[in-house]
Amino acid sequence: MMYKFNNINIINDKKDNRCYGGHYRGFTLIELMIAIMIFAVITVISYRVISALVKTKEVITSVHNKWGSLSNTVNRLNQSMYQVIPLAVRNGDGGLIPALNGKAKLEGKFDAQLELTESGFIGDQIYGSVAPKRIGYRFINGRIYLITWPVLNQVINTVPRVDVLLENVQSFKVTFLYTDKQWYNTWPADSGNLTALPVGIKVNIKLSTAEEVVRQWAL
Repeated sequence: MMYKFNNINIINDKKDNRCYGGHYRGFTLIELMIAIMIFAVITVISYRVISALVKTKEVITSVHNKWGSLSNTVNRLNQSMYQVIPLAVRNGDGGLIPALNGKAKLEGKFDAQLELTESGFIGDQIYGSVAPKRIGYRFINGRIYLITWPVLNQVINTVPRVDVLLENVQSFKVTFLYTDKQWYNTWPADSGNLTALPVGIKVNIKLSTAEEVVRQWAL
């Protein structure tokens, strides 16, 4: 259609939005199926990538927690070995407990394979601000616990604090070096000398994932 204004020809070219046969143009069924298939493939790939990232994060977190807990346990043992003092204490029945007590077999509810009196002086920010304390390392049911007694000399109703140091542990072995240069799994050697300390202590920690840590200290 043509309009004429002041000798200027204006053509109104209206584009036809129809295809052949007078039908309006749109997506065909095949095109929709192809689009859906592409979307499905992208979704599956995205899911696998996200799933792999989540699993990788879980593995990294698990490994970090495992080695972090193991490092904390070893550091806590180091602190005890550096701060152990020859100070015997009394139990709830009034009997004397050796300054350092080592047992291969647990008997009481709060028994520990390694129990000792720890000085409160070494490492304090203010000298003598922390009193000596009685602590123990107890292994049972795949876990190593830190037993902390609130007082040195206990009474019948004294209950210690129990904290988990390390989980997924297969074995926890403590041995003591006697003056005859032999290693034994109990201490003290002489029940009459309650303030004696061994020449050395060795701790072997084996995790359920087969990793093994062996530390040895001279006292």
